[in-house]
Amino acid sequence: MKEIIQGRRLGTGERVEFEYDESETNIVRKSGASCESNLTTHAERIYPDVPVIIAPARARVGGVVDGQKIVLFTDSLGRQQQTNLFHELWHHAEKCAISAGDLETVYKEVAGGDDWDCDYLNEPRERAARAFEHYASARASGLQFTPARKGTAQAIFERLYEGTEHAAHLKRRRQERWEPVMSWVRPLAALAAMVGVFIGIPHFLF
Repeated sequence: MKEIIQGRRLGTGERVEFEYDESETNIVRKSGASCESNLTTHAERIYPDVPVIIAPARARVGGVVDGQKIVLFTDSLGRQQQTNLFHELWHHAEKCAISAGDLETVYKEVAGGDDWDCDYLNEPRERAARAFEHYASARASGLQFTPARKGTAQAIFERLYEGTEHAAHLKRRRQERWEPVMSWVRPLAALAAMVGVFIGIPHFLF
């Protein structure tokens, strides 16, 4: 059914009136099972040990993280929820995996982005989350990027998207758990090596 829509031209106050027929527009009316499959694949690759909870839609928020889980507020799964998932995965990684040095690299790089005249949207954390969601969405759409240079935001996004950032985080956690033990094992090992050398000298001479 055709209707007359009134709007305004972007960047100006000029009023515009046009005819619109929704039946002639390509609209995704129902989310398929592939939508959930896509989101699950990305979540399990990027951060496999954080649960993603689907909750009823809320008017002013698409998702939240608390360091333990990710919540997506939605009544259906589709492309927009994939974007929200990438956004919240970045926030989770900020809290749990990415080093302070890498965060500083990303925040510094995204500081020169668009000014949204909004303190919240201009926060480094939000700028970084939007940058990662755009990067990840492009990769998920099949775009091929040349390997990123080390020390850039793209390199950090690349590691997170491909799942290697999570693997590195687990390795650091294992090292941290063993460090108290190794702190006294190392001196004992050094002492044993010195004793071995000392004892070995007479045998070597004779």
